[in-house]
Amino acid sequence: MVYCGKASQGCQNCRTRRIKLSLMFRDESSKVIQKAHAQWGGPHSATSPTSSSSSSSSDSSSPPPILENESPIRGTTSTSSLVARHDVRPMSIDLSVGPNLDERGLQFYITRYLMNHPDAPIGPDGTVIYVPQHDALQNVQIAVGLAGLGNMRSDSQLTMLSRQRYIMSLRETGALIASTPRTEVQTIGSAIRSIVTMALYEVVHGSSTRISAGTANVHINGAVALLKSVLPMSHLPDGGSRVVLQVLFSLFIPSQMTETPLAPAFFECLKVCQDNLEGSPERVCVDLAMTTARLVQFSSILVKQRLSDGSPAVEANLKQLLTLRAACDRLEKRLWETYPYGEKHDPSLPAIAVWHGKYHLYTEIWSARIWNHFRWARILILESLLRLSANYPVTGSLYVPDETRAEILGTVKKMATDTLISTPSHWHHPILDKQTAKMIEASSKGGTGAVGLPTLLWHLKVAACAPGLGDEAYDWVYSVMQVVWKDMGMHHARLISGFMDEHKIGVEKAALNRILKLEDEEEADDDDDGY
Repeated sequence: MVYCGKASQGCQNCRTRRIKLSLMFRDESSKVIQKAHAQWGGPHSATSPTSSSSSSSSDSSSPPPILENESPIRGTTSTSSLVARHDVRPMSIDLSVGPNLDERGLQFYITRYLMNHPDAPIGPDGTVIYVPQHDALQNVQIAVGLAGLGNMRSDSQLTMLSRQRYIMSLRETGALIASTPRTEVQTIGSAIRSIVTMALYEVVHGSSTRISAGTANVHINGAVALLKSVLPMSHLPDGGSRVVLQVLFSLFIPSQMTETPLAPAFFECLKVCQDNLEGSPERVCVDLAMTTARLVQFSSILVKQRLSDGSPAVEANLKQLLTLRAACDRLEKRLWETYPYGEKHDPSLPAIAVWHGKYHLYTEIWSARIWNHFRWARILILESLLRLSANYPVTGSLYVPDETRAEILGTVKKMATDTLISTPSHWHHPILDKQTAKMIEASSKGGTGAVGLPTLLWHLKVAACAPGLGDEAYDWVYSVMQVVWKDMGMHHARLISGFMDEHKIGVEKAALNRILKLEDEEEADDDDDGY
């Protein structure tokens, strides 16, 4: 039995059931997580975990409500359908009356994490819609909604309920994977979407960016392993390459943050995409993924090395970074040929939402995301080159002279600035009205909602902290993080703000140390002159 969600403190039965649930959750959750993770990508004959659909029936038997002022699309036969327009957003949510907590969680997910995003699902008539999902996927959507709502309200009960829904989805997804033949593409697709949404849950709910990134990494690797078992997807024109590449690209940031090497399944899936796209201009996406993978692998090794100036290891690392820099130069030319975009300037747009009134015009959100992946990787490569050459100046001066350093700084600033300008293509600031947001967004048919938002936020963080960009950019990105946290309850945004604070303190401390060092050197020179 599940807590009914009523606000009355006098409901003794509900309070008793809630305590029992809490104890059961504490004892069982870690076991379920371990078991479900072990099944990702497992063989079809694997033993499926016990489905918990019966335990969820008391909460989910009633259909979710139609959102305010809306009606279902004509022709929809399911009584549990939810339909929402692009501009629907409840001003407040009162938990004491109306729909139960599961319905509130799903409503919050739909309005804050699915609709009102450039990648919202679009119906045949062009309206933004929500289509009822498989139980496993809908449960994790409820979990994301409850987690975001719980964060916004600082409500530990909602947080606990979100975790329970997450555990339930783990069980159901594991059972779905174990019981579904790999030829049933639609059902496998639901399982993959469920796994990816679990990764989203980790960054919405998580209390530690590194831990959340690590768990999200586990989920995404599970999705990669599952994709590997169904490739190529013959029912899709590109063999499913875009679907696969989108999942593969989402691995880079958690792998880089946790210093975890990419799994062999990553490169196996990438090889399938390479074969599918051979001869196509979109092959550039595969080459970008390979270059970024080399960066991630290199970074995981570099951080563990103990180097000394003038050593062969420093020289080898600088050469490798210069090779990656040259690869980025070539990739940029190919990206312009395959995914050209324009830049517009409208000073009347709100500065808090649109950087200096500038925005990009991409043909679709896919190309906008590919460009941002490129910018992020290029910034990291060039920053590593600058840092390594500065830390080991004897060797560094040979490979990165002052003229080259100035060129690199200029490129970093351009990549970081373009990342800021591209923001409205990926995310709608709440201050933008529907018409303006639609005008400056990148069009999409993917329907994944906010799944790409955590990646965008990390790209923005890297851009804001890039050398040479200045305090104005830093403050603008910091404001974006605060808006996402307050509007969506995404803990990832709040934690990134903390990272940015730490970075700024570190930069200021380093600047102070440089000043003190110069003063010490000047005093030493004065003492020498006195003798």
